[in-house]
Amino acid sequence: MYKRKTKDCYAIEGNCGYGWDIEVNCEDLADAKMQLKTYRENVTYPVRIRKWREKIPA
Repeated sequence: MYKRKTKDCYAIEGNCGYGWDIEVNCEDLADAKMQLKTYRENVTYPVRIRKWREKIPA
């Protein structure tokens, strides 16, 4: 049976003019999309979802 060696991580990043900074970390993609929608409704600067993978400790 296959066992994943990595997990997907998501964060909402905002750029207030000084580069991209993490605003909030999210549990999964659905949560990230919900947070992104909330941020886009309430801020004027650009926001995006960033995805990366981290190793699962053995």
